[in-house]
Amino acid sequence: MINERPKIREHLFLYVQALQLHCAMTGLCGVRRDREQRLASWLCLASDAADARVLPVTHDYLSSVLGLRRAGVTETLARFEEQGLIRKTRGVLQIDERKGLKQKACCCYRLVSSAYASAQSAVSAKEPVS
Repeated sequence: MINERPKIREHLFLYVQALQLHCAMTGLCGVRRDREQRLASWLCLASDAADARVLPVTHDYLSSVLGLRRAGVTETLARFEEQGLIRKTRGVLQIDERKGLKQKACCCYRLVSSAYASAQSAVSAKEPVS
């Protein structure tokens, strides 16, 4: 069935490539980067994926997905808030200064974000998927 739809196959292939890079970079980032860089990268990627500046996440959830202690997540988010990068309320984070948050993110964010953007632009540049 997928061979009958080459445009869909190509779209899926490009997305899977970006997803594989994302998985590899997440593993690498987890052992090589500090908590601030990892958290900033995750927030930027989540914001990109949701196409929103408001993210419904808790400190506990961030702790779980990043493999960090909850207290460390809370401390880092408080520092981001002091710097005017985010605002946090119960269960919600709002990104106020995206440029500053991107500067705190490690290079993993830029690589993964570029891979997803390339996959999207390659598909968008062609005829609509039917």
